[in-house]
Amino acid sequence: MYCAPDREEAFRYLLEDLPVHALTREQLPQPSPGDIVLVDFVNDGADWTNRLEILRRVLQEGVCLVGVLEKRQLRALGKPGFLNDFAVEGCTAEELKARLRWHTAESVQEGEPPELEIDEDRYEARLAGAPIELTFKEFELLRFLAARPGKVFTREMLLEQLWGYDYFGGARTVDVHIRRIRSKIEHEGRVYIRTVRGVGYIFEP
Repeated sequence: MYCAPDREEAFRYLLEDLPVHALTREQLPQPSPGDIVLVDFVNDGADWTNRLEILRRVLQEGVCLVGVLEKRQLRALGKPGFLNDFAVEGCTAEELKARLRWHTAESVQEGEPPELEIDEDRYEARLAGAPIELTFKEFELLRFLAARPGKVFTREMLLEQLWGYDYFGGARTVDVHIRRIRSKIEHEGRVYIRTVRGVGYIFEP
């Protein structure tokens, strides 16, 4: 796991048992696919999105980029793929470590068929091989999240992506659809869609 040199000591203290290495500007191409780069964008002001775009261009494809953001920066997270995940300023060390550990763990064992399958050609989702009855919008929402595992989406981002700019309903619409999807795909303690308190939702395969 890598971070900027001026944040190395702080992240080492915060993350304790997770390895953290300083990464200078000259070393940016060094991380390999599967590595994690943790970036603190707090106090970067309006230039933080420019810094993010530069990082994404320089880092190798497949490197996981996780950011720490201020709440006011969340509304600028509209470009998919720039950040793989993020934590909000003031989050606990346990929450940040849980996110990072998730990105370092293998989500599905090699050769093992996924329990939850999404068939885009037939517009059908299956759980352990059995079809799940989903409405059109429930399927669209599940498909959107499942195609971007490990990425957190705010309710506003989901509304914009799936309901459009002209939709007059509020964020409550997203919550209702998420609750219905969960009731159909999550059983015996298995969680696919996790709530990120104060932010939104994340899909975890």
